[in-house]
Amino acid sequence: MRAICWDFDGTLVHSHCLWSGSIWKALKETAPNTTITLNDVRPYTASGFTWYTPENDYSDLVGERWWDYMNKYFENIYLSLGLDGNIAKTASQKVRYFIKDRDNYHLYNDTIAVLEWVKKVGFQNILLSNNYPDLCDVLSELGLMQYFDAFVISAQIGYDKPRKEIFDHAKKALLDIDQYYMVGDSVSSDIVGGKKFGMTTILVHKPFNEMADYCISSLGELCNIL
Repeated sequence: MRAICWDFDGTLVHSHCLWSGSIWKALKETAPNTTITLNDVRPYTASGFTWYTPENDYSDLVGERWWDYMNKYFENIYLSLGLDGNIAKTASQKVRYFIKDRDNYHLYNDTIAVLEWVKKVGFQNILLSNNYPDLCDVLSELGLMQYFDAFVISAQIGYDKPRKEIFDHAKKALLDIDQYYMVGDSVSSDIVGGKKFGMTTILVHKPFNEMADYCISSLGELCNIL
């Protein structure tokens, strides 16, 4: 039996300024008259998240502890932008609500058709994502839950791609799998990690990269490979 490990954002869905936009919206709701702009926030989301330092072991930061850790980081962002401590703390607690708004996420035109096709021809699907612990809430809102047989999400286990541990979790998630494919848009996380741990790698929605076994411009091209 064969299984496909799917990345989420940038692979099955696309988004724009996901984290910086949510941090900014949380601030606007808390302090409607703020003069801080989205562009002021954006530089702060280039670091601070666990997936930017996958070499670290975050097994003590899973589930709600992951959110506690990130809420503190969001609070520090607001403080660095010169906001009052009470506003910073209040806004940081609201980011989770905004990040889970399904309107942030847009399915690629061929996402559903391809997920249906791979299931029809006998593949098992594993969501393998560097992401927040309650990502499945959004998957449900997007109508994607039914297409997956297992879910491996970094903030639920404490390891981020390309760590060995997260790929081990994926390989233990289902029984009797003979071949694994890793489909994703990140060379460093999906392609390097997948190849290192014996998966056939497929880079999607990105320019050609020789490290991947296959490079495709759309998910629909998977049908020609599989």
